Amino acid sequence: MKKITDTELIRSANRRDIIQTLRLHGELARVEIGDHTKLSPATITSITSELVQQGLIIEQNVVLDPSGGRGRPKVKLQLNNQAAFYLAIKLSINEVRFMLGDTSGTIVAQATQAMLTVTLNQEQLVDALSKAIEEFIQHNEVKRSKLRGLGLAVQGVIETQGKGILWSPAIKGKQLELVEQLQLKSQLPVFIANDANCLAVALTQLPKYSKLDNLVAIQLGYGVGMGLIVNGELYQDASAATTEFGHTKFSLNGPQCRCGGRGCIEAYVGDYAIYRDASAIYNLPPTDMLHPSEKQMLDLNQLTEQDNPAMAQIFSQAGTVLGMGLANIMALFNPQKIVISGPGIRAYEHMKESMLRTLHDNLLPYHQAENVVEKHNWDEDMAGLGMITIMQQHTD
Repeated sequence: MKKITDTELIRSANRRDIIQTLRLHGELARVEIGDHTKLSPATITSITSELVQQGLIIEQNVVLDPSGGRGRPKVKLQLNNQAAFYLAIKLSINEVRFMLGDTSGTIVAQATQAMLTVTLNQEQLVDALSKAIEEFIQHNEVKRSKLRGLGLAVQGVIETQGKGILWSPAIKGKQLELVEQLQLKSQLPVFIANDANCLAVALTQLPKYSKLDNLVAIQLGYGVGMGLIVNGELYQDASAATTEFGHTKFSLNGPQCRCGGRGCIEAYVGDYAIYRDASAIYNLPPTDMLHPSEKQMLDLNQLTEQDNPAMAQIFSQAGTVLGMGLANIMALFNPQKIVISGPGIRAYEHMKESMLRTLHDNLLPYHQAENVVEKHNWDEDMAGLGMITIMQQHTD
């Protein structure tokens, strides 16, 4: 096996830096790439020449000296968006969403398919996913030679080495080693990540957050997830690539959580928890309590907007619990931003007052939360965009 030298590692890092700079800023001259990356002109010239030869970037828009002098023309560089593609797969409860990203990270094709994920064992799930992946690739006429990888974004606990899923509410069973099996079926590199981590990575690609070194992303929805960016890198612990904020405790004797414990933050704030509490008061339509639909959750929002005091109290309690959790995050990490998003952001305004009040009441004296917590409107593509970025970071 060839030994990788420090020089090769540095060059690979510089290469990724240049590609990422073009993703964030678009068309740039070499000197402008230097302004952003602080790399030397010689390094930039060498790496960009290699990328041009490989077809990953293209030269265009020669800008001539307007004075008519004989100076060297300025050449603009940009990514070749047709050079590489990445297929992100958001695996949810009984639903799979496919998102195809190009070299720039833009989603250029997508599809959603029903799949009874909670009833399938590992072999059945791999077979169903493999078939659906192949159908998506063929339908969108994607050349396999340009497909750099498949990426699974999954709610739940992901094994740190990226081999599979230790536990997920979307999947039957535990410790499913999907990655190796999908690689064998697809003959493509396969990556896997927690969906809240994907959200955190997606946020770092937005100009508003791209300069932040320490950021917390809270994903509200069926459950409560957290992605953590520390010193500009996605945080992963020693055994599971997930920070289980939703399963930290608010009360030892609180309501039952789907994890089997009691009093978890999620057992107050998750969609299923809010629907459970509302069902104890109202004669709601029959449903699987653990999986309320988006329409059912929007109906609860509407009750609150109609000045229903009981429903308003349920959301207020959820805000209080979430605010206490955010105060704990501030005490542990003191991040530059805490960004709240996810499908559950639909109820943000109903939780905001009690959430912020509880947060401020429980801050340490030397911590300031002014302008730290904010919401980011949810987009179903966020997990896919983050997963595409994760794949690019591994394959650039």
